Amino acid sequence: MKWIQEIYKKWHASIAHVFLLHFNVSDTVDSIDSTVEFLRKSPLVADREIIICYNRSAGISFPIPEHRKVLLDELGLKGSDINPLGIDEALPRDPVAALILIEAALRLFFVDSDGESKPKTAVIIDYAETLAPAAELAQMSPGDRTVLTTLLRWARDSQIAELGSPVFLVTENLSDIHPALRSASSRIEAVQVPLPAQEDRQRFIEALAAKYALEDGSANLKDITVTQMARLTAGLKKLHLEDIFLRADTDEVPVTPELVKERKKDIISSEYGDVLQIIDPEVDFSDIGGMRHIKEFFLKNVIRPLREGNLKRCPMGILLPGPAGTGKTVLGEAVAKESGINCCSLNLAKIMDKWVGSSEANLEKALKCVEALSPAIVLVDEIDQAGLSRDNSGDSGVSNRLFKRLLEFMSDTRHRGRVVFIGLTNRPDKMDAALKRPGRFDKKLPVLPPDAEERADIYRVICKKYSIACSLSEEELQEAAEATEEGYTGAEIEALVLKAAEVAEDAGSEAIQAEHIRYALDVYRPTTQSIEEMTSLALEECNDLELLPPAYRQRLAEKRVRKLQVVGESGQSRRKRNL
Repeated sequence: MKWIQEIYKKWHASIAHVFLLHFNVSDTVDSIDSTVEFLRKSPLVADREIIICYNRSAGISFPIPEHRKVLLDELGLKGSDINPLGIDEALPRDPVAALILIEAALRLFFVDSDGESKPKTAVIIDYAETLAPAAELAQMSPGDRTVLTTLLRWARDSQIAELGSPVFLVTENLSDIHPALRSASSRIEAVQVPLPAQEDRQRFIEALAAKYALEDGSANLKDITVTQMARLTAGLKKLHLEDIFLRADTDEVPVTPELVKERKKDIISSEYGDVLQIIDPEVDFSDIGGMRHIKEFFLKNVIRPLREGNLKRCPMGILLPGPAGTGKTVLGEAVAKESGINCCSLNLAKIMDKWVGSSEANLEKALKCVEALSPAIVLVDEIDQAGLSRDNSGDSGVSNRLFKRLLEFMSDTRHRGRVVFIGLTNRPDKMDAALKRPGRFDKKLPVLPPDAEERADIYRVICKKYSIACSLSEEELQEAAEATEEGYTGAEIEALVLKAAEVAEDAGSEAIQAEHIRYALDVYRPTTQSIEEMTSLALEECNDLELLPPAYRQRLAEKRVRKLQVVGESGQSRRKRNL
């Protein structure tokens, strides 16, 4: 386990003796023990003469009962028996009083054969967010402020630090803990317990398949292998994996790909709400008409690099600006399908919550899940409407903090080739400049209304999508495409084809014919009023002319030449006036 190795390394190097464990702390670690139990059995804890566990509900407890007597004897306290309700009347349950006693235990030591002082005690505090919640100091009770100060003092106390008495604070969401405990100056080291990697999931699924085997000893799997299930369950905890097998066993049905996908969707929804959604793409490039140059771009820069492990070729993020209805969303899903990797949708607009700290927690959980899903494509639809920017916007700086965290994640070069953000927007001009810069969105690839040839291709794809019989010859199809106005998007063409299908059906025809298309063109009124404006905005956003079709490339080049001419003429006029 890398996280436990990280703790050992930092403790032995005397970097820290207080550690803040977070994220996947409620899961099983070695297929048997919980995170707290696994931690208790680790050499850093198990070798101590006194192991103390504490949480606000249960109070002080001892995983090894004999340690209670050792502690009371060491501190010179008279211990009474535990009453019938299981409450230890000799030890305080209140956090302030309990931490005073625990601090005394942290200062206990023995001298080894080399004459060095060694700590006798290790402490594990679970549900740490209930002791030091993420709240303003002015809003905290005197008791909570005392607890917060005590924990900070432990981390900085020279005697406890010299002894190296290990203390572990355990919480699920790091953002639920008071910021003072998370700051670099606190000397408390935050250690993330990650979701299980694919190889961990595969080993655990093998164990579950044996545990829930059929009477003949075979695995209760249908149309799915252990390896396939391990890949399909990225982002899930081991507890979730057992839940899938347990439900299948209870309902006396096999574990199938459909069951796994259904449970994964429900679990992700319950864990991350509307902020993060898992997408199981059903479309590939063959289901998208036109966009030849865009498909080629993604093949060269995303799909092949991801398949071949050529991480340096893969951009950190790709921004897809363009008019509504041009197929940006379906394009993103098709890229994920072609790449064969996980795909999820991050809904930034739903991150904001009315409760203090909830917005930060929502984003942090979502980003950790994205890391667990990697390699993954993350779609961010309508990114211009997320409401995140460097402006505090009168929300006590919440938007600013969320935006900063998102920027940090997107520009983390460790994610190159592992997490690819695809941002979708109709209005790139409304996005914060910091979000659009290279290193976050390296490529800005406009998705523009199709030309006549691409419109003909879209006609074919839509007929195939809806199983609509079409008797148009290639010549008639090309004529229909050319008759379609410039500015028609894929969505408008789809509506036009469906209208033609209605006309054909009403006329008693089993297939769309040329006259049906002509009639649909006469009566259908497309909503293309803002297409030109959005097209211009998308072209202005493009940072590489090679990403444009030749016609649009020429249009943008001519526009820039005219702009330079205007600037030059303006400069000449000013010089003449000065003369």
